[in-house]
Amino acid sequence: MMKKMRILSGRRGAERGDMDAQKIDRLVSAVLEGDATPTAEVADGTSDAEVRETMHLIASIRRVGASDAPLSESSVNAIMGALEREARGAPGQGAWRECLGMLSGFVACALALGSGLLLMGGTGYLGPPGAVATPILAAAVASLAALASLLVHRQSRSRQPVLPLLALGVLGAGSCAPEPPDTSTVEVDISRAALTIFQEGEELWDVRDIIESDEAIWVLTSAAPYLRAYDRTGRMLADFGKSGDGPGELRNPWVLSAATSGGEVIAWDLGTRRRSQFDVGGNFLTSTPTTITRGSIRADIRSVTFGDPFRVAEDDTGIWTASYPGGIARGDDFWSGRIVRHAHGDVEPAVAVDFAVDLRGAESRVPAMGLAPVPLWDGCADGVVAVLDPVDSSLHLYGPGGTKVRQIALPWTSRPLSHEERLGYVRAMMRNETRGTNVNDGEIERAAEDVLEQAGGHLPEVAPIGIDLRCSPERIWIQEFDGSSHPLGYGRTWMTVVLNDTAPRFQRIVFPDGFTPYRLTDSVAIGLVKDSLELQRVAIVRLPVPMPTVAGPEER
Repeated sequence: MMKKMRILSGRRGAERGDMDAQKIDRLVSAVLEGDATPTAEVADGTSDAEVRETMHLIASIRRVGASDAPLSESSVNAIMGALEREARGAPGQGAWRECLGMLSGFVACALALGSGLLLMGGTGYLGPPGAVATPILAAAVASLAALASLLVHRQSRSRQPVLPLLALGVLGAGSCAPEPPDTSTVEVDISRAALTIFQEGEELWDVRDIIESDEAIWVLTSAAPYLRAYDRTGRMLADFGKSGDGPGELRNPWVLSAATSGGEVIAWDLGTRRRSQFDVGGNFLTSTPTTITRGSIRADIRSVTFGDPFRVAEDDTGIWTASYPGGIARGDDFWSGRIVRHAHGDVEPAVAVDFAVDLRGAESRVPAMGLAPVPLWDGCADGVVAVLDPVDSSLHLYGPGGTKVRQIALPWTSRPLSHEERLGYVRAMMRNETRGTNVNDGEIERAAEDVLEQAGGHLPEVAPIGIDLRCSPERIWIQEFDGSSHPLGYGRTWMTVVLNDTAPRFQRIVFPDGFTPYRLTDSVAIGLVKDSLELQRVAIVRLPVPMPTVAGPEER
């Protein structure tokens, strides 16, 4: 008898490990000793054929128990199945319940996600990095899935479904969670066939600014004649500008802005601190003093860092300028600047943006010399100004009243600066410092290597996401850093943010080799090409219309 008990108990323990061993022993002993009499009816009072079969098997076992005959394999398996059903108190019909439990869990997951997405505005993205919506929603999904499974199983032993429920929660959340949006950007490579170079007039030197006003293209240089005007076909309309302090004369003009009508232009002169207006024929119209104060700005600031301390944006509603009370001697000084709004008719200007206070990147940036990121800005249409926070990778738009109207998270991230890019910058700075001396290239190269080795943390480890920013009517253009093209990263690629949709859309535009854009519309880029002798000519690039875009995350 004990031998048969061990056979039954051992087989049950090896093949059906989820039953309690002591309970198996008791059941086997009861069956073999004749103490167990399982009912032949199920819970609803109807006869169950499988229970009747079990009764028959138990009666047979009892007869065998009186002898020493061995049990057959099929009898042992049948008895074990019957004993398991008796131990569980279930009539052996659990497969459909398991399937229904899993199905109900996934349905609960889908319902929870659908409700969560509706509460968050119907967006397909669970929020910006750092948002708490994602973990809370995942927890809700797992909880609902577990509850649904428990209600379906109705197990008397509550710990039995724990592992299936954990697996269900993970699988349900993983299968139902939406993928983040594709924020990769479409790249548009513009061929050289789209480039038109203006041939009329002499080649230019040290162009400081270019602007279009009523389809007249104005070019400002650092020496007389300061101003030239062209039409879009490249025909020269005017060539003028005397040096001096008299009416209509210029001493140190740095930037142009478009007048309100008739293709006229305004030249901002840092030397005379006046803004002088000219018509398309080169005739002087009027001049007014400026109240703009910038502090002391290093004369060669444009050769040692990016950022434009002299930028001005003007339209019918007023003037945007940048103010740097502490002056600028290096790139990190740009973070102390402010964007100031001079509304027409107002006596005092109003500060719209304080970089050190209003940009999150000002607090988390790592101050460094040279290639460190700086805030960039430009005036856009309808009196709006766009500001790039290159550390936070965000774009901020402010209305004419100085109120922020939009903030956009950008999909671009910084990349590590290579050794050659860092060395190229140090080499260029040393050439600027030794200009006019007898120091040869070999000495500069050796000195640059030594300086880079000693610079340590004074040079940044990663490249900025942008080194220039320009507005066009429906886009914001951000120039991508490319240290292989220029020591300061001025390369061919510009990233664009299209603003005419509810959700911003992104592109990467690659201009023809040798072309540098200064002003952009949605159909034309106006800029310069440079030859091997650094001589410049005005050129335009016709942009493909429409250009493909990729949707990105909505504003914060």
